[in-house]
Amino acid sequence: MIVDVNTFIGTWAFRRLRRNDAAGVLGMMDQFGVDRACVASADAILYKDSHAGNLKLLEEIEEHKARFWPYATLNPAYAGWERDLGRCVDLGFAALRLYPCYHGYSLDGSEAAAIIDAAAEAGLPISLPCRVVDVRQRHWMDVTENLDPMQVLEVAEAHPKATFIVTEGILRYPADSETWQRMRAVNYFVEMSRMTSLLGKDIQVMVEALGSDRVLLGTGFPFKAPSPAFLKLKVLDAADDAKAQVSGGNAARLFRRG
Repeated sequence: MIVDVNTFIGTWAFRRLRRNDAAGVLGMMDQFGVDRACVASADAILYKDSHAGNLKLLEEIEEHKARFWPYATLNPAYAGWERDLGRCVDLGFAALRLYPCYHGYSLDGSEAAAIIDAAAEAGLPISLPCRVVDVRQRHWMDVTENLDPMQVLEVAEAHPKATFIVTEGILRYPADSETWQRMRAVNYFVEMSRMTSLLGKDIQVMVEALGSDRVLLGTGFPFKAPSPAFLKLKVLDAADDAKAQVSGGNAARLFRRG
């Protein structure tokens, strides 16, 4: 089974996205042999009420539910998130997506703590993108900062019952770094699309030091072209069973609810 844990449907205020509807994402999936995609609303990132984007996302994928695991994008600084989280659970969302850099709260603050604990209680993994687009090429009204994977680790250590998925992150630590051990001690998963299989061999180090059961395949489509992610997996110097975990086995265990 192949699972892409980092896709989007919707529009983006700062540049045009192509193939950014359900048909476009499904076309990419069929092209690369992806069985399931974990999909978030691009609209929900910038909507005043993020949950409106979630509902729009559900409408878009209604006819293709068997191919998608949807993320529920919510803002804990926005009134009514508790009600909306409950609705998302009832509607079958597979995980929670948080954007502290876009929504104006601190990941280690009380607002984030409340929604993280609520998601953990509901059995939802929590996905935290380190970025949406490259801030070096950002629109002048877009955010200027990225989320540091170490911030996520510190929050994961403070919320050991929660499961965290870092997307769009770069983890470059020596193979013998204690950071890997700290990540291993909590429920910390990493999507690998921004890291390298050749050159510095970041993904290989991560698979060996963190474990192949904690690494996930993701493309970032349609914000990014999908082919590099699959090429990185293809050339990864790892055993076939480890590659099978990365390509979909780990995600299937994380997102298959009920």
